[in-house]
Amino acid sequence: MAVEAPHVNLFPSQPITNRSFPNTNNGNYHTLIQSDLPLAGAIAETFLPMYQSSFCDAKAPVKADSGLTYNIPVPRKRSRDWMNNQQSVFDVSSLFGEELSLQMQQQQLEIDRFVAENTEKVRLEVQERRKRQSRMLMNAIHQGIAKKLKEKDEEIQRIGKLNWLLQERVRTLSVENQIWRELAQTNEATANSLRTNLEQVLAHVTEDRQCGGGGDAGAAEEEAESCCGSNGEERGECCGERGNEGEKSENRKCRKCGVGESCVLLLPCRHLCICTACGSTTLTTCPVCNSVINASIHVNMS
Repeated sequence: MAVEAPHVNLFPSQPITNRSFPNTNNGNYHTLIQSDLPLAGAIAETFLPMYQSSFCDAKAPVKADSGLTYNIPVPRKRSRDWMNNQQSVFDVSSLFGEELSLQMQQQQLEIDRFVAENTEKVRLEVQERRKRQSRMLMNAIHQGIAKKLKEKDEEIQRIGKLNWLLQERVRTLSVENQIWRELAQTNEATANSLRTNLEQVLAHVTEDRQCGGGGDAGAAEEEAESCCGSNGEERGECCGERGNEGEKSENRKCRKCGVGESCVLLLPCRHLCICTACGSTTLTTCPVCNSVINASIHVNMS
């Protein structure tokens, strides 16, 4: 009886049965990649046991000696438990990732809110500082303008007072000018009258000298006329003293000192009765009529 020898299969059937595992874990792999958490540790714990599973465990003894046990399939209960554990780990990781994402979003919102609040606060502080600086600048400008206006008002008041004083001075000078003008006109009229009278007296004196003693009576009358404002006694003395030539020269003596010749005409009495030396002194009254002297005129008798 012939016995058929068993054919030894060089490649066991176990890897062939495990070909479907990468496809089953493919969805989970993409789930880990698309999550928001860095799951490097999870990936290491997830995929490394796949290469060291019970199907490819290096510690598991290879029993390929017996033909009875070679084609017997290995039970798959342990691989299902591992997949369930991995699925639960993935669920926990997903939940933790969602919670962490929510916390990060909340922290980002709080940071944004804090930045917005600080920005608004800084903006308000800058705006308030600008307003304060603007108010300070406006106050400084107003103070400067008020100071300038006050100085201008004081200057206007000072100029007004000076103008009033100048107007008063002009008014006073105008009145004084009018008074001096009237006085000058009066003095001019008096001087003209005295000049006319003096010319007449000199003409009569010249005629008397030319006529000699024959005209004593006329000369006495003319001398009497020259003594305007004199009383009757003075006129009688003048007429009596004109009797001869010696008495005439004696009558021309100064009535004050009795030495010099009378050559100063006193005003307003118009007495020719003092000499130049006596006229230069402070004489206040006429020595003939005792009237107050306002002015005096020097007469050139030569």
